[in-house]
Amino acid sequence: MAPKRMNTGDAKAKNSQRSSRKILITAGEGQTGHLIIELLTTDERYAGKYGKLTALVFSEEAKTALEEFDTVKTIVYDPKDMNALVDAMSAVDTCLLIPPARKDKMKISETLLEAAKKAKSVQNLVLLSSAGAEYAERDTQPRLREFIDLEIAAMQPKGDTSTGDTGHSPCIIRAGFYAENLLLYSKQAQGEGKLPLPIGEDHKFAPIALGDVAQIAAYVVTSEGPHGLGDDVRSQVIVATGPQLTAGPELAVAASQALGTKMEFESIDEDSAKAILNSSQGEEVDAAEREYLLEYYALVRAGKTNYTATTAMLAFFGHRGQEPSEFFKTYSAEFKPKKRRMTKSVNGPHTKSAVQTRASAPRVSKAASKASAKKRSGGSGDAIDDDFDTDSDDVHLGDETSQASRRTVTKS
Repeated sequence: MAPKRMNTGDAKAKNSQRSSRKILITAGEGQTGHLIIELLTTDERYAGKYGKLTALVFSEEAKTALEEFDTVKTIVYDPKDMNALVDAMSAVDTCLLIPPARKDKMKISETLLEAAKKAKSVQNLVLLSSAGAEYAERDTQPRLREFIDLEIAAMQPKGDTSTGDTGHSPCIIRAGFYAENLLLYSKQAQGEGKLPLPIGEDHKFAPIALGDVAQIAAYVVTSEGPHGLGDDVRSQVIVATGPQLTAGPELAVAASQALGTKMEFESIDEDSAKAILNSSQGEEVDAAEREYLLEYYALVRAGKTNYTATTAMLAFFGHRGQEPSEFFKTYSAEFKPKKRRMTKSVNGPHTKSAVQTRASAPRVSKAASKASAKKRSGGSGDAIDDDFDTDSDDVHLGDETSQASRRTVTKS
């Protein structure tokens, strides 16, 4: 088990070799930040590689999302108090900057970077960016393109002596389209046996599991080298996608095989996609992130996502990442069509859809991502919601090397 840490964020090591690294993770209440924090605090491969872990959240209410981690110090972002932000940055040597899933992500991220530069102590500066942003057009895909602007801002301190140690050891992680975004369409999957996506019949992309992104991020921020981060990640732009390039019909085939029932792909137009995202299915997704998703689908239709990038997963963990079939097995409860049962009426028997066990989730199910991540890292997946019906035999993890190292929305 991971060593017990005090609620100030300090860790009590079981041995004197514990790292003194002090890590700050922004947007800690988001799906990505939360899973990375869980990895760092519970996975023994990472838990001994830092001395203090701090999470920055964007409201007092958001602190409750991290209450389960009593070993993590939590601070609240206040854009009006730059001194407090500088103090927070001064207390750490490593920052994982996760842009929040909101319209003002650019302004917030720039403010945090400015605080880091003023602190002059954040040697290891890691930015979670978006794969595909480099192919986006500024006029038609601004939500994607702004990640390139953030990358430029994050790289700038490296050549600026006035920022002291900040940014001396940088790394950018460009994560591809999160496979968990497909959960937005669980209502259609369960009710109609369809995956409706605005990508056309033949265009391809390679969705990546959220847990694989979290694994890469955890590996990067805990890596060590003579100049800060490990030499295998320092000054790198790491592009990470899923292992399989797939068109919509191929994605449906993978889902059918994993779920043991027929699933069909439905090519829809952008207006239909907007209608789904603007319905109750997308109510928990920020408007800016809905725009991001639509822009990414446009990239797919333009043929700009016809590639895979699995070098990092292979180098760090010895496998390519979660396959689409594994993803659908992990989230089988969310995707598998509900059986229809017979009920009696005065006019004779008729069918009725079974009641869903979980509301249609526009964002990744925490229990499912936790179970998937634990299984893929070789850890324990005990903490699972009662209504998430999973079994260790449901996910095929490949050979023993993969089983020992694997883990399994929008960008926060």
